[in-house]
Amino acid sequence: MSTIKPSNESFTAQPSLFGKIMVYLSFVLIFPIILFIVSRNNFLRLQQSIEETASDIDVQLKRRFDLLTKLVDATKGYMKFEKSTLTDVASLRSGKMETMSDLSKADSGLNATFGKFNALLENYPDLKANTTVLQLQSGAKDCEDNIAAARRFYNANVKVFNSKIKTFPSNVVASTLNLVSKDYFLASDSDRQDIKIDL
Repeated sequence: MSTIKPSNESFTAQPSLFGKIMVYLSFVLIFPIILFIVSRNNFLRLQQSIEETASDIDVQLKRRFDLLTKLVDATKGYMKFEKSTLTDVASLRSGKMETMSDLSKADSGLNATFGKFNALLENYPDLKANTTVLQLQSGAKDCEDNIAAARRFYNANVKVFNSKIKTFPSNVVASTLNLVSKDYFLASDSDRQDIKIDL
């Protein structure tokens, strides 16, 4: 029985031309596909996160509407302005809230109404000490804190999303998905100013 003797003779790797082409093509084709899939999934996750945060803002705004309506109801015997305030709240609540601009307008309107309401409460010490009113005001403050946190998180996600749409190579993926930049949740000009109330 013959045995093959090992040899220490040096040699160079000699792959076939077909083998070389297949390896190079696999690198050229697979890397962009993986990059596309990863970028696409990142965009989808960001969109989902933006939609969830916008929904959180919407939920908190609706909660504020309800709290303001209850505050007006709790103070009806004390104040004469409740009809106009309730009308303002009703019109704000019945308005469409489909875009971030709509949510920003509703938030701005609620801020103005809450500011007016709190300033007018100063004229009614008994009402200001009322347990129900204090609980409702505390709930409203909680809503404001939640909206502020959701707004920051929303804007942070929008910043990442919009920057990815602008930068290479993710902008190539964004263009194939027909993605459009998202709007930031911005404070209105009136929100940046001090509330002026004529008593």
